[in-house]
Amino acid sequence: METESMKLTKDELRQLEEFERRRIALNHSEWWDRLSMDQKFGVYQLQKFGFDLAFIRNTEDGPLAVVRRGSEFATVNHEGDVDLSPDIVLRD
Repeated sequence: METESMKLTKDELRQLEEFERRRIALNHSEWWDRLSMDQKFGVYQLQKFGFDLAFIRNTEDGPLAVVRRGSEFATVNHEGDVDLSPDIVLRD
């Protein structure tokens, strides 16, 4: 039996889901499988220049693939557009 005090707000539920999602580390092929076909093409092109897929970030505009080459980052949006100077904040 669920009581009123046990219900989570939408924000609390979102935070819990995000926490649980971050606890699960995906391997490279699982990240790759989550990309759209346009993103796969963009990431593939960047891999020719030494970038590797780091992770996918969910944004209001859709999934954003983040690739890395050493200390450099680039992004590929859900339409396959590449940004070599993204304005992203990464946590340590």
